[in-house]
Amino acid sequence: MSRTLIITRGLPGAGKTTRAMSWVAQDPQRRARVGSDQIAAMLHPHALTGGPATYSSDFAKREQLVVNAAIEALLRSGIDVVCDDPYLLPHYLEAVRELAARCDAEPVVWDMTDIDVETCIARDAQRGRRSIGEQEIRQQYQVYRSHKTARDGV
Repeated sequence: MSRTLIITRGLPGAGKTTRAMSWVAQDPQRRARVGSDQIAAMLHPHALTGGPATYSSDFAKREQLVVNAAIEALLRSGIDVVCDDPYLLPHYLEAVRELAARCDAEPVVWDMTDIDVETCIARDAQRGRRSIGEQEIRQQYQVYRSHKTARDGV
C-alpha cells in the first residue's frame, strides 16, 4: 500500500505546524510529523539561541539531509508523514516530490499561501522566544511573491 507524504506550503505563522500536529493526532500509530525546526534545534542549538556558533547555509543543508532521511525512513517503514516546512519555492517542492516518488508515496500539498502576511506576523509575535520576527516573514513573503509573479507571468 502506498504511503502519503504531506507537504505544507506557507509562511511562518500560516498554521502549518498546528494543522500537521492535528493530522498526526488523529492517527498517531500510522502518522508522523517531521520538520526542519525540530532538526535545527537538535543539530545546532547554540546557533539558534544566539550562542557562539552563527547560523549558516551549511547548517540548513545538514538539516535538510536529516529531514529527508527521516521522511524516507518513516515512509519506507509504512508511516504516513507530514513535513511542516514552508516549501515556498518551486525547487523545494520538486525535490520533495522526487523523494515521495522514490518511496512510492503519494505527495499531497497543503497550500496555505493564502494566509495573509499580516495574520502570519501577528501569530508569529505570539510565539515568544520561538518567534522569527516580522522582518524575516516579510522577506520570505517577498521572495515567494517574486517567484510566483515570475512563474505566473505577472
